[in-house]
Amino acid sequence: MSDALTQIVYISSAEHPFTDDELEKMLAAIRMKNEKANVTGMLLYKDGDFIQVIEGEKDVLEPLFKTICEDHRHYGIVELMRKSIVDRQFKDWSMGFHHLKEDDPRLEGFIRFFDDNPEHEIDPGEALNLLLIFRE
Repeated sequence: MSDALTQIVYISSAEHPFTDDELEKMLAAIRMKNEKANVTGMLLYKDGDFIQVIEGEKDVLEPLFKTICEDHRHYGIVELMRKSIVDRQFKDWSMGFHHLKEDDPRLEGFIRFFDDNPEHEIDPGEALNLLLIFRE
């Protein structure tokens, strides 16, 4: 395995609105797999939409992202960013998670990431900034 770190940011839509129980079960499985594979990241969920960042060795992330893209629980996967990184930005999280509510003040200026308007252009850097806000 190489030690080159990679970071991937993507958005997608849930196949159906997830219940809190479904989210908890999914996260438990993801965290267990990520810990074994030394993958870190953050997942945000709001009203059936996901935005996620994953970080890890390139040789691990490539097949992982392929598996993510084939997962039937979501669709419309759009890879916003894939880049080499020197240091992890989510190193303390096997998979951090926030179930966002409409009135969360941290969403101010970022709500377009969770709307269904195809006219909204999504800036990859802004997507990463949104995820970083929830890192703390």
